[in-house]
Amino acid sequence: MNEAKTLKIPYLSQEARMVTYGNGYTFVFVPKQGDVFNISTWVKTGSIHEDDRINGISHFLEHLMFKGTERFKPGEFDKAMESMGAVINAATWKDFTFYYVTGPKGKADAGQIGANFELALDLHSDMMLGSTIPDEEVGPQYDPFDTDYKGEKRERSVVIEEISMREDQPWTKIYNSVNHMMYEAGHPYQRDVIGTRQIIGDVPRETIYDYYRQWYSPANMTTIVVGDFDFKVMEEKIARYFDFEKFKISANGHPASPQAAQFKAPAAKRYDEVKGEYQTSFFIMGFHGPEPQHLKETIALDVASHVLGEGRSSRLTQALLEKPATPVFNYVSCGQSTFKLGNVFFIQGNFNFPEGQSDPKPVLQQLEAELEKLLTTEPITEEEFQRALKKLKVNFAETSETASGIAETIGEAITVVGSIDSYLDYLNVLNQLDVATVNAAARKYLALDKAYTSVMVPGEGASKTDDGEEEAE
Repeated sequence: MNEAKTLKIPYLSQEARMVTYGNGYTFVFVPKQGDVFNISTWVKTGSIHEDDRINGISHFLEHLMFKGTERFKPGEFDKAMESMGAVINAATWKDFTFYYVTGPKGKADAGQIGANFELALDLHSDMMLGSTIPDEEVGPQYDPFDTDYKGEKRERSVVIEEISMREDQPWTKIYNSVNHMMYEAGHPYQRDVIGTRQIIGDVPRETIYDYYRQWYSPANMTTIVVGDFDFKVMEEKIARYFDFEKFKISANGHPASPQAAQFKAPAAKRYDEVKGEYQTSFFIMGFHGPEPQHLKETIALDVASHVLGEGRSSRLTQALLEKPATPVFNYVSCGQSTFKLGNVFFIQGNFNFPEGQSDPKPVLQQLEAELEKLLTTEPITEEEFQRALKKLKVNFAETSETASGIAETIGEAITVVGSIDSYLDYLNVLNQLDVATVNAAARKYLALDKAYTSVMVPGEGASKTDDGEEEAE
């Protein structure tokens, strides 16, 4: 039995509709005036459902989803969308994989959706439900460390090359180092989403296809359409194109997802140094945050993040970059990542050692001193709180300005947080916050004895320099 409800989307005048079908598949339609539409399908799987044997398979599958169906050959989807001026892409992360099309609606008769949109929906749904993952596109298994290998590589080699490029990135190295400290062995978040060269080189096509059929099931999928369309017409089209029975896709049969409560506390190690080929040093400091369903604490930490390290007026920027006569920090920022099994608060940055020094700890103590002030002697002020509130409201409003912004915010709420209410209630919770609540959340989650810190220090022969900004993944 289908379950339908209307939704009041912030900043939009028309009500949206959300339908959950009897097989568990969810469809959300958001009417938004304008010529641009967005179609996205979010799948509740990423590295969270992998293990050491198949680490990286979700990302590999994302690549292969564009390699053809029974109806469309490889490249036809891309060519058709590009010819109408649309943009297609996908992304894989710890808790999800999502695929989207953003394009111009074009001319359409009254009450109709138009040829551009219908073609996009047809191709998108056929890819989601009917990808064939052909052998010739996957490529044969091979040893990626065999420099003498001359065989065909195909998409397998594309992913392996992507992994190889990331292995040399400083942010990737220290992010993975922090992950290994923050989570116990076997925790799905400890592994790198992209996997390893050896696993991707060895994983059989049959394993990839089985994973696709296991996790790309109706209950694991949410399709969001944002655009200037009629709901009744749209619902008919969704029912036609997302016909799971036609593709013989079962509504049941996949195992339960991991739950936060089943994992133990992480290892006691809280500090790690990684050698790098750079003359400058990079660091990430991570803190376990609340589970995303705890919206008040989640938003409170977003406020604290703005005060502490987002923007030129933030405390860390002022204290470490703007005010010192000879600053050692080149860049510092904060942010909170939303994860199904518990959010993570990051402080990250880049610095140069003062002349004659090679120990990063005295440098990091400058940052720690500023954080300790916020938690003890100099808590967030009402003025700072109000400034951060205003900025968060502006950021949230900007998501409603584009079809893709609305779709991504809704998709993350349903797929990661577990309910669209976290999106619908955001402004209400934000407006009810006070500075005392924010300071309490900061003290609860950001104490220095709860930090996990990884820093990259120059190794022998370091000659490169790279102090560009880059957010933690």
